[in-house]
Amino acid sequence: MTNAELLYQIKSHRKAKGLSQGDMANKLNIVLKTYQNIESGITRLDIERLKQIASLIDLNLSTVFNQSPETMAGKNIEKELYHKLLMEKETYITKLENDIKFYQEILRENKHFL
Repeated sequence: MTNAELLYQIKSHRKAKGLSQGDMANKLNIVLKTYQNIESGITRLDIERLKQIASLIDLNLSTVFNQSPETMAGKNIEKELYHKLLMEKETYITKLENDIKFYQEILRENKHFL
């Protein structure tokens, strides 16, 4: 799970519990801006703070971090598609580089005609 996905889970669970960011800040004994920075990813979460937040919003961390096989299969398919796309782009770039070399050689050979 990426940091963005974790932060999305926190935000979703907080909203589902009907808690504002201010409510969370008060319960965690921190200022609102600090909580906003946590939820936006500016301030990094340590394990203890993550546990505190998870307990306030009933977020099961073991479920969050142990993703289902279906989720993992979907990510593997997505990864394969990105890999295929990158390979196609690399092939296209190589073709363009070869075209540039070809035209540079033609220009070198024919520069006396210019």
